[in-house]
Formats: sequence, structure tokens, C-alpha cells
Amino acid sequence: MPKRFLSTDEALLLFNELPSDNDSEVSSEDSADEEALPQSDLGESEHVLPPIPSDSDEEVDAPGPSNIPEVKWVRKGKARTEVPDFIEYSRPSEEILELDDHSPLALFSALFSMSIMESIVFQTNLYSTQKGKNFSPLTQNELYRFLAINLAMGLKKMPSYRDYWSSCEVLHDSYISKAMSVKRFAGILSHLHLNNNTVQPKRGDALFDKLYKLRPLLSHLSERFLSAFRPSKCQSMVKFKGRSSLKQYMPKKPIKRGYKIWMRCDQSGFVCQFEIYTGKVDQLVEKNLGARVVTNLSEQLYGKNHKVYMDNYFSSYDLYKFLDSKNVFACGTVNMSHKHMPKNLSADKTMKIGEYDWAVSNDNIVCAKWKDRRCVHILSTMENAINECKIERKEKDGSKKEVSCPQSVVTYNKNMGFVDHFDHLKSLYEIDRKSQKWWHRLFFHFLDVCVTNAYILHTQLPDSCKSTEVKTLKDFRINIISHLMLMGEEGAGLKRRSTTLPLVAIKKNKPSVPEETRFQNVQHMPIKCPPRRCALCSTKKMCTKHEQCAKHVMCHYV
Repeated sequence: MPKRFLSTDEALLLFNELPSDNDSEVSSEDSADEEALPQSDLGESEHVLPPIPSDSDEEVDAPGPSNIPEVKWVRKGKARTEVPDFIEYSRPSEEILELDDHSPLALFSALFSMSIMESIVFQTNLYSTQKGKNFSPLTQNELYRFLAINLAMGLKKMPSYRDYWSSCEVLHDSYISKAMSVKRFAGILSHLHLNNNTVQPKRGDALFDKLYKLRPLLSHLSERFLSAFRPSKCQSMVKFKGRSSLKQYMPKKPIKRGYKIWMRCDQSGFVCQFEIYTGKVDQLVEKNLGARVVTNLSEQLYGKNHKVYMDNYFSSYDLYKFLDSKNVFACGTVNMSHKHMPKNLSADKTMKIGEYDWAVSNDNIVCAKWKDRRCVHILSTMENAINECKIERKEKDGSKKEVSCPQSVVTYNKNMGFVDHFDHLKSLYEIDRKSQKWWHRLFFHFLDVCVTNAYILHTQLPDSCKSTEVKTLKDFRINIISHLMLMGEEGAGLKRRSTTLPLVAIKKNKPSVPEETRFQNVQHMPIKCPPRRCALCSTKKMCTKHEQCAKHVMCHYV
């Protein structure tokens, strides 16, 4: 039977369906792959149209190379000059504005609500009962104080949490130590739990969830963040790197190892939505990860004429085309090796600083190339993307000169830092809790996120609702700490110790010889004897007059 050779179109279609090396996302087991894809220029080499949400009334064909129409680019074509007006009003939601009290604690409780606190108390006590541990049941008042202590530790940092209860005057913190004993704090920390372990799906099960231990908190905060704030016109979407013990490795980042959290932030810095990356699913490479994340996090914006900014990890032609069909206008840097990008723009070597070139597709998507110290590529569906602007650049001799720049680059640089703004606020007084339990890091991270988001809500309130005593994030955090501590003391019968009382010295397990006795007389030499405890010195001050002391090696001297 004669061999049949594939036609050119069939061979191209088969090639396009093969997975690309750049389509894979780094998991905790495959950290080496991320080395080959620099984070600043990371992106999938092939993208297909993201799937339409299931509740959409539109019917579309299954995504794939066969149904993507041909993209035609016109160099220096005419770009769109206007987009529909933004029809929403950015502010805290009606639920927040209608609160009887707009104090810092009330705003914090609107996000980290009473229901999740009651769940933490119940699950912690359930866990200790299941394990049969000797643990006094956690009460609601104790949880208030426990949270307040952890938030206070973000303001006053120590090498170890036990240092706050140290007998050393340099380290000792009376505010924390008199609120709860170190033994009780350590007990709560070790028994803290958020979900029932006995019903956790096993690995390999269809319902298996890598974030099961945190799922109640994550679901609760996702719902609360969306209901507490109406997002503004401009949103930014980037990867946030939180420090942790997770095995994600990002060699080109200041924080090399950590959780990878996708975030959509408002221009005020408020975290509207988030998603934690958990690696591969069933050891399968996920194609179009960036597009999938953007569609998940921007679904709440469809049809409202929002503007979304993202970096080249997410940007692709098909994603921007899909968002444009949903009246969500996008702008961001892009990797020119992606599919459907124009090939006829000016070469890098022929361009001088300040020059730019562009092409417009038949879908009104603009791809601009601007020469700064290196070439920058921008993809945009916004208005006036190629209008010329002037920006300042510093020369080697310190002088400044104006260079030309397309409008899309200016708007991108102006609006891309929303997540960075939130990250800066959170990092000022964050809880740096070290733990062998991986999910503890995320729990305290989101506790800080709630405080930071509550502070941003406070700044967005009308002046008549703001507290005059709270002006900075530090004041806001202190206010929450003090009120949580007061709530924890109500009915608890705590006896507040005066700070003027002397510190209680920790008892020594072994007797010691005074320094003046040890070093002033050379005849006091150690005596070898059986290792028996001295009955006179084990519970009393060291006495050098008893002959019995000489029979014990720990006493050393007579």
C-alpha cells in the first residue's frame, strides 16, 4: 500500500496542536523549568481563545487552531479613538456604608467576620479532641486575644515569639505577656485549625484539594472582598510572591521561594480577588494558564467597561480579543513570540531612543513597539493607544531630556503598580510567623491582608464616617489590636499586672556557683564524684558551707 504524505495545511494543524515547552507552568516538582523562562518575559507561546463562562448565553465553537480566524495587521493603521464610558462608581459597597460603626475594628470584622472566628474556635477544639491531646478548649475571648497578640507582633518584631515573655528586660514585652501566658499561646498556635481533617479527600480523589486546610477561610474572604468594595475603572493583575516554605522556586525574584498568588487589585490597592497557584493538576501541564487566570479574576468586570492592566505573563492576542468582546479593555506588555503577533514592525537596530512603530489588527487591537534603552512591546485595546506623549529620561551626565513615547506605555506605567502599592502597605507591619505547618504562613498572610484591605476601605470612606484618631496604617492596626484585646478580656477575669512590678526570674534547673567564688580563690577546684543531685542545693540557694556539697559534681566547690 503506497504511503500517504500529509499536506502542508494538515501538517501545520498537527504542529499547532502539539504542546509547547513555554505553555507549561512551574510546579513545586519542576522548579528547573522556570529558570528557562525568565519571570520578566515569561509567557505562553501559544494561546487559544479562553472559554466563555458557563452561564453565558452566547454560543461559541470549541477553542482551537481550526476555528481562530486569520489575524491581519496594518502597519501604522488607524487605532480606535474612544471606548464606552465607565458606568460604575468606585467606592465601598452599600453594605459597608450602612454600617452603624465605621471604626477600624468594625471594618476589619466586616472582612474577617464573626462567623469565621466561630468556625476557627470550633475546628480548633474539634482537632484537639480528635487527637486526644491535653488541651483546654479554646474560647472566643481567647481567640480575640490570640489574634491581637499576633497583630501586635507585626508592629514589634522579635527573633522568636517566646522572646516577648523573656525574663530579659531588653526583650520582655509587658503588653503581650500580661494578656496571655506563653504556654497558652504556644498551645493555641499548635492546635489552631480551620477544617475537619477526618473528612479530607485523599490524594487522587476527584475532590482532592491541596488547599483543603485553608479552604473555609479562602472561600469566606473571596466572598467578603467582592461584597465590600465596588472596583474603580482601572484594575491591575500581577503575580504576588508571598514568603513561605512552599517549594516554588523563582530564581530571578528577590524572594526566591514562596507562594504564588494571583491578585486583581483596584487602583486604591484594595484586593478585589485572589487565587493561589497550587502547581500541576494530576501531573498534567496546564496550557494557557495566564489566560485562564485573567478570565477567572475578571469575570466580575464583564460588561462594565473596566480597564485592566497586566504584564507579559498574561498578555496574548486571543485573551485581549476575548476581553474586548466582554467590554473589558486591556493593556500590557507582550512577548512578541506569541501567536498572532505582527511580524512587520521596525527592527530593533534601526530604531533610536524615543522612536516607536505600531500595527493595528482587524480586531482593533494595537501592538506598539517603542525604543527606550531597549525595545518595549505593548498590546492594547484602549483608546488613543498610539498618541504621542513626552516623557523625561536622565542622561549619563545627570541631565534630563524629553523623548517621545506612545500613550499606551504612559498609561501602563501609571496603572500597573496597584498590586505593588498593596504589597508595600502590607509589608510595613506584617506578621512574620515561622512554622513547620505550611498553611500557617498563608493564614497569617491573609490576616494581614484583611487589616490592609480594611485600612484601604477606611481611606475610601466619606470624611463624615472616618475616625479622626486614625490617620496612618499603624494607627489603624493599633486601634484594632487594642479593641480586640478589650473584647478578649471581657468576662475572662484577667488580672492585669502592673508594669512597675519586677520581672520574675526563671528558676534554674541546676545549682550554680557565684562568680566571685569560682574565680577569686584558686583552691576551689572541681571534685569528681557520682552524678547525684544535692538535696540541699537543688531547691535552695547555693550554700558553700555544707560539706555535703563537695560530694556532688554539680556543686564543684566547698
